[in-house]
Amino acid sequence: MKIDNSGKLSGSYATQSKPAPREPASSASSSQASADNVQINSVASKLSAAASDPQPSFDAAKVASIKSAIASGTFSIDPSKIADGLIASTKELLQG
Repeated sequence: MKIDNSGKLSGSYATQSKPAPREPASSASSSQASADNVQINSVASKLSAAASDPQPSFDAAKVASIKSAIASGTFSIDPSKIADGLIASTKELLQG
C-alpha cells in the first residue's frame, strides 16, 4: 500500500497564504486623520536636547573611582544623600 500524497497537498495550501485585498479608506476617515494634533511637553524637549548632546551623560573618572572603591570594599552609601537626591528629582519633575 502506497501513502505518499505530500506533493499534491502543497498546491492547495498556496492559495490560503494570499492576503485579502483591502478596501479603500472612506473620505470621512481621511478628513478626520488630517485633523489630529500632536503636542510635545517640556519633558520631551529636554529629553531630545539631552539625546543630541555629544558629551557623555556620566563622568568616566568618577565611575572608575566608585568601581575601585567597591572592589576594595571601601565604598560607603549615605542613605540620606540618596533620599535627598530622590526628593529633589521628584520636585523638579513635578514643577517642570
